[in-house]
Amino acid sequence: MKPGDLILYTPDADSTEPPDAGIVLKLSPSGTKASVLWSGETKGIFFAVGDLERYPEHFKLVSK
Repeated sequence: MKPGDLILYTPDADSTEPPDAGIVLKLSPSGTKASVLWSGETKGIFFAVGDLERYPEHFKLVSK
């Protein structure tokens, strides 16, 4: 993961949440956290990088 990459979010089929996309703004020095600007937000929100592996059915990384 690096700044500029996209993260696509797909909720469960029975969820009322809409799908979303976010762009990685920056990574923590340890590489375990990222600041992600989601489409419905006005500033970057903390994202645990490990969630990409823990929830592969919900999160997909698209490298730039």
